[in-house]
Amino acid sequence: MFKLLRKYYSIDKTERKILNRTFLWLIYACVLARLVPLRWFSGLLGEFNPARLSADRAGPAGGKEVAIEINSGQKELIQMLRKNIRRWKRYLLWRVKCFEEAIAAKKVLEKYKINSTLYMGVDKNAEKELIAHAWLKVGNEIIIGKKGFDKFVVVGFYT
Repeated sequence: MFKLLRKYYSIDKTERKILNRTFLWLIYACVLARLVPLRWFSGLLGEFNPARLSADRAGPAGGKEVAIEINSGQKELIQMLRKNIRRWKRYLLWRVKCFEEAIAAKKVLEKYKINSTLYMGVDKNAEKELIAHAWLKVGNEIIIGKKGFDKFVVVGFYT
């Protein structure tokens, strides 16, 4: 226990702030995603844009996707956010899902005035069951949920 506290206080003050915000938003996102219907908290995530799919499954055609250029300070902040989400996933007592991670990351980035887009996609697994995935993009870079996102068909996104 003391080792964790010592480690916590050895972290840079800015990173500690991000660590704390990430923790609070991860817990909040887990409660929301598991207990509350999406239509009740959809406004919290931003404006929803249903995806109009192109024939080649390339992703959304049209909509109001946020496209920004990321500067070096924002890249550093995003790296800290990724690192802190990985940290909390190790120590939390439950499994954090991709949608919960994406919500938490989006809300932390909003605090630092970094616009992001939360994507939701679906696919079928080998047993022909429907599976879903969520990922978060800032500009052209995928922040959360990068692993395997390209095989999912985008059904909508929040800006």
